[in-house]
Amino acid sequence: MLTVQIISWGCERTYAAPADEISFDQQVAPLLASRCLRCHNASEKKGGLDLQREAAARVGGESGSVITAGRPEKSLLWDRIVADEMPPKQPLSPHEKEIVRQWISDGANWGADPIDPFRSSTADRAGYDWWSLQPIARPDLPWVDNTDWPQNEIDRFVLSKLEAVKLHPAEHADSRTLLRRLYFDLIGLPPIVKREDNKWKEETLGIEIDPRSFQHYGASYNAVVDELLASPHYGERWGRHWLDVVRFGESQGFERNRVRHNAWRYRDWLIQALNSDMPYDEFLRQQIAGDVLKPDDLDALIATGYLVCGTYDMVGYEMGSAEMKKVVREDELEDMVAALGQSMLGLTINCARCHDHKFDPISQREYYQVAALLGGVTQAVEERKDIALKPSDGVARDGAAFDGVAHVPISVQPGTFHVLIRGNSRDPGEVVSPRGLHAFSATGLSGDFGLNSDATDAERRVALANWITDGRNPLTPRVMVNRLWHHHFGLGLVDSPSDFGFSGGRPSHPELLDWLASRFVDGGWKLKDLHRLIVTSATYRQASNIDNVAADKTDSDNRMLWRANSRRLDGESTRDAMLTVSGALNQKLGGPSFNDMTAKLEYNHTFTGPTGEFNNDVNRRTVYRLWARCGNNPLLELLDCPDPSVMLPRRSQTITPVQSLSLLNNRFIEQCAQALAEQIRRDTGDDVNHQIAGLYQILLLREPESRELELARSFVQQQSLLQLCIVMLNTNEFLFVE
Repeated sequence: MLTVQIISWGCERTYAAPADEISFDQQVAPLLASRCLRCHNASEKKGGLDLQREAAARVGGESGSVITAGRPEKSLLWDRIVADEMPPKQPLSPHEKEIVRQWISDGANWGADPIDPFRSSTADRAGYDWWSLQPIARPDLPWVDNTDWPQNEIDRFVLSKLEAVKLHPAEHADSRTLLRRLYFDLIGLPPIVKREDNKWKEETLGIEIDPRSFQHYGASYNAVVDELLASPHYGERWGRHWLDVVRFGESQGFERNRVRHNAWRYRDWLIQALNSDMPYDEFLRQQIAGDVLKPDDLDALIATGYLVCGTYDMVGYEMGSAEMKKVVREDELEDMVAALGQSMLGLTINCARCHDHKFDPISQREYYQVAALLGGVTQAVEERKDIALKPSDGVARDGAAFDGVAHVPISVQPGTFHVLIRGNSRDPGEVVSPRGLHAFSATGLSGDFGLNSDATDAERRVALANWITDGRNPLTPRVMVNRLWHHHFGLGLVDSPSDFGFSGGRPSHPELLDWLASRFVDGGWKLKDLHRLIVTSATYRQASNIDNVAADKTDSDNRMLWRANSRRLDGESTRDAMLTVSGALNQKLGGPSFNDMTAKLEYNHTFTGPTGEFNNDVNRRTVYRLWARCGNNPLLELLDCPDPSVMLPRRSQTITPVQSLSLLNNRFIEQCAQALAEQIRRDTGDDVNHQIAGLYQILLLREPESRELELARSFVQQQSLLQLCIVMLNTNEFLFVE
């Protein structure tokens, strides 16, 4: 049998050419699903016509019967198709028309009923054959002409695409740039390298490094990578990325916005889990169901703070009517489904709450099935009172006082879940059982867990955790691999890190994405191993300041990775870097959050301006600040730090005049500059030239050029060393990764 392949918008559909007998399931149903059911389905019924179910299709629509078996010329459906009136925007091709004509001529026999509208991708939506829902297979390494450039497998995939369009990778970044890039990417802090006894030594890690001749490859580079991955600061850096994704906040939001005084324990668990290189599948399982998977493990219980770190409508629950409380509960469940779907699977499952998903193969029924899996998770105004914490418990808390209990879910027996017509809690429809999605059917991973509608909360969450972390699940590893790539390169292989559906981006290097995902799973889901592979590649070590007219014309967005991307430090790294270079950073790990905002903790908790404090208690890493909703520090907000009310997998990177004005006139930066100036004086004495040289060494890892030295000396003489420190903290060379 001949086949015809139609390619549209990156989606491929294959139809068998008309033969002696038409197969409804193999030829007609895919055609109706992809071209007709968007308007003529069981819920839309445009013109009163439903072509999804046999009985409805034979009845017809507002214009009467549309199919006359054996007689195409008497069939209204055929009349509209042959006149190119249906579908209106993109009429059927001659080949597609012939399939319909012959099917009607042969008796319009039906097959599977109803037709699954998600079986095939179209120009308007994804189906079960969408690229991200397919099984992960490790592709062969591609051939490259330049065999000298690749340092590992990543480079083969990147170089192959570049050579195909006759582009060349950029030269290697200089030693100083590479050193800063590694430090900021892996631990979010700048390297502080000083010379002692004719040797350059990194102060925090104690590694011998000469920033002037830091090797691109070899022992010294790899040694620094290993030291940084072993640093406790690694978890602080990468934990902050995860907190963005899961909408972690230390207050409830809404009108009351009560502070959650023990929410920090989830943050500390997260940092410790990353530092210990907990396998990623276990990392996810504990956050979904740690309390029931490991009932005697306090750490696993604290991990489930993931489920309740979103907002909580205290007024709705305490003062609302019975109907209002139902609406509030449905909103809370949608928040949990959204967080789970987007953070772990890269799917906007929550978009199917009121109707079938407009762009991805997720039905409204499936939304309520997933919501039912989380239906036993509740939270309350007060934190748990039934758990006694003591210092011997397993979480590393660095001696913190134990004055309360963790903000974790309260497990209840879930009630009966219905499909809510148009999402209206007053209009329940059919009863659903707790299940996953059918979207992964091509992988053999079923969403039917065999659970009844009366299954316990523990049974539901364990099934959900195992389904998400099943090695056959194609999205879980793809999404996490892409998140790591996104933060190392400034842009993911898929540029929408939490949306791998139709509305998201398409992979720039699909084979590389699958190769990394396959290696990730086969290697035991180890994140640090993946980091090491990425940062030791030649692709990662390219320079960013490259002037290549041909490459700019071919690939102005650098999606093909012919150079590195220049990136400004994010808000947390900017603050942490300034504290580090000034010698004022308190490197204490974990414990209760510090508050740098003036707070009124009355009936409603409100936050106004910064406290202006500059001491050991508040000069900790920014990840440890009280991350209250509507309580963001203005400086951090200007530098694109998000409010935790929303999930933000990809931060904006704006550059505005307001940022420059704030950085030059901010009290915190003046305080850092003061501490930096005092440190420079202690280290170098009163000689201005030595002071300037020391300042350049600490901030920029280099000596000042002669012209820079001359200008800086004149500036200090007219102004002061303090003012020069403020200026230097505001230079692009310091505020950008490179």
